[in-house]
Amino acid sequence: MSKSIRIPAPDPSDTSPAVTHVPGTSGPSRALVAGVALGAAALGLAACGPAGAGVAYVTSPAVSASSPSASAVAGGRYTKIVAMSGLQVSPPTTSATSEHLGLTWAQAATAFAATSAVQGSHAQAILGYGLVTLSGSTLPGGTSPLDRRGAWVGITWGGTTSCPAAAVPPAGSSTSRASYHQIFTAVVIYGQGGDGAIVYTSRGTPSCGGPQTGPTVTAAREVLSMPWQQTTPLHNGSVRVSYQAPSCATLFSTASSGNMGVGKYILTVEVTEPFDRASCPTTTHTTSIRLFPSPVPPGAPAVPSHTTLGHGPTGPVSVLQTGRIAGDP
Repeated sequence: MSKSIRIPAPDPSDTSPAVTHVPGTSGPSRALVAGVALGAAALGLAACGPAGAGVAYVTSPAVSASSPSASAVAGGRYTKIVAMSGLQVSPPTTSATSEHLGLTWAQAATAFAATSAVQGSHAQAILGYGLVTLSGSTLPGGTSPLDRRGAWVGITWGGTTSCPAAAVPPAGSSTSRASYHQIFTAVVIYGQGGDGAIVYTSRGTPSCGGPQTGPTVTAAREVLSMPWQQTTPLHNGSVRVSYQAPSCATLFSTASSGNMGVGKYILTVEVTEPFDRASCPTTTHTTSIRLFPSPVPPGAPAVPSHTTLGHGPTGPVSVLQTGRIAGDP
């Protein structure tokens, strides 16, 4: 038996950043209190570690940071400093450019909403251009250090999750809020033309309860609908198709919609690919798509002798379910 619960949004009055663990310390520290990452970068003070191991920053307590909120972005850019464990986003030095890294806000929003890591329902989503600093986490191979690096940053949080009934804290219990720390998922698009991106998941409480997890950093993957070619005739309610995709692509889903009575169907093949896929050679992939059950259920219309198959839309597929992405110009 399951119960759907609404993940609470962060308390607007709580502007303290989440706990982060900085390499070289013995345990968690409030490394981002009062905007820990920004001041040192502005002063040029940095403690450098091994490549890809993250960089720790020490800053002036005069700079403050807060958790992500809809008010953190406006006009396509971050207007205030936000902090999520070891990831910090600060306002860019100029707002005169309507396009950054070869992407407009709308193009960046398309890539953000098509990132597989944000799939599902979210109560809040924001997107803007800002300066990103990451400390205390190991970056995926091939990713340059993020030290006040310009990037499009989309962040999601909250939503409705189905959890086992036993995992839901009793109403009014002290654990239902006092020990709860919101998890934020950030998509950082830093490559020219959107060809490089990571997903940062902040430290926090899993939606169904339990010990805190994170933070984690992974390479971002985009969900794309691919052109396909039919390779076999209809047989037992299914057809086999081929499609061209990078060797590093992974099948995400297949779908068919149509009318068995008239024999017309629309088919889609969706894959996930790294944002930076230039190093992956294109190869031919095959998969089967089921059009209707076999054998045909009693009472269903007879299958026409000729079935027409059509393409669904191709390109990025929005998998983010939210009312609105805040921050558009």
